[in-house]
This record gives sequence, structure tokens and C-alpha cells, in this order.
Amino acid sequence: MDKDLPSHFKVPFAIEVYKAYPRDFFQRGRVRVLLKKEDGTPYNPVISTRKQLMLRVAELVPRHPGRTKKQEPASTSSGPAKSGKHGKKKR
Repeated sequence: MDKDLPSHFKVPFAIEVYKAYPRDFFQRGRVRVLLKKEDGTPYNPVISTRKQLMLRVAELVPRHPGRTKKQEPASTSSGPAKSGKHGKKKR
């Protein structure tokens, strides 16, 4: 997620690089987001709950520059395509 999405929503956040989930220890890092001010009002009026934040992030992830697929030229194969269906023959 990097720093792009929390800053896009204009909410304060902190990246905790050394945090890990116990069941998947090798997936390192966590982003903490502060949704509400001390008086209880949201920083961004569009996002007031964690669920709303996740839905907004899910909308933006496919359009993130790091996720877009680059167009590759079509490769030509140098032979006929083989079918993968070869079973036992009946006797």
C-alpha cells in the first residue's frame, strides 16, 4: 500500500515496518491509520469507519501505478499449438 493511499485520503498514518502477523510471520509490516480526531470527528468525512476505508482502498488498488500491467508485444510461437488432451487408448 505504501504511503500513497493513506496520504490520498488525507488521514494521519504510521508505517510499522517490523510488525508481523503471528500466523504469517514472513509477511512483514503494518500501516496504522488514525480515522478520528480526539473530539470524535473524522479526519475525512467520507471515511469514518475501518470498513469504509477498506472499501475505498480496494477501489484504488487496481488503478495504482505499481499495479497496472504493462502492455507486452504479442509473442509468436514457432510451431503448431499442441493440445494437452492425450489419454489412454481403448483396446
